[in-house]
Amino acid sequence: MIKKPKIKTIFKNDFQIVIDKPAHIMTHPDGRKNEYTLSDWLKDFAKKKFKKKTWQSVLKEVGEEGREGVVHRLDTGTTGVMIFALEKDAFNFLKRQFHSHASKKIYRAIVVGHIKNDTGIIDAAISRSKSDFRKKNTKDFFTNDGKGDVTGKEREAVTRYKVIERLRSKTGNPFTLVECYPETGRTHQIRVHLKSIRHPILGDDLYGVGVNEKEKIQKEFKTKLTRPMLHAFSLKIKILDKDKTVKEKTFIAKEHADMKKVLKELGYKN
Repeated sequence: MIKKPKIKTIFKNDFQIVIDKPAHIMTHPDGRKNEYTLSDWLKDFAKKKFKKKTWQSVLKEVGEEGREGVVHRLDTGTTGVMIFALEKDAFNFLKRQFHSHASKKIYRAIVVGHIKNDTGIIDAAISRSKSDFRKKNTKDFFTNDGKGDVTGKEREAVTRYKVIERLRSKTGNPFTLVECYPETGRTHQIRVHLKSIRHPILGDDLYGVGVNEKEKIQKEFKTKLTRPMLHAFSLKIKILDKDKTVKEKTFIAKEHADMKKVLKELGYKN
């Protein structure tokens, strides 16, 4: 039997729903794993909310087949604010905002090391990795060929960031709590970009430090690092309100328990 996670609702009406995504759940099926996804949860929610016998009665033609209602995605290990459409006009309205980068997202991450500058911008195109089909990458001009582990088409990617606080573990190792403002929406963008400036996200098995270094870092914490310490903190976007009037809203979700525990271990007091 598939285990269904509890999903916290931040906002809902007849046109869209905003949730606080938990960790360890995919946004939609990937064709490789047979597991319960947020797409499945949305279908269950739609049936119940609108008192229909089937989810198709609500979500049919609301987006792509197999991904009905999904207007954007978060990685499996990432927590925080997500919005889904419950109706065709809402889907198109929300999707256009993500496509044109009109929506404004803020992420928070704990990274390895102290980021030198208080603010900065990472402007580095993202391509596929040559060595691992799961990964994306940026050109690395320090390699012999000036490209590094990349292949295929380059896609523009821009992330602004601001250091919230530089922290240290009890043994003195440096970490940084950073806020990220992606101006584009590439797959794994924040994870890839932070790695590209030599500050990978804590707990990120795919883009993080090597196995030996990972074991050393885990010994720094009582909290088990089971996912990247990356959280979608807020989303500013226009939604359809009553009678389909347009209303701009900002939705916020606080960091989840595991991330709060890690920050506490690092002495973060805010």
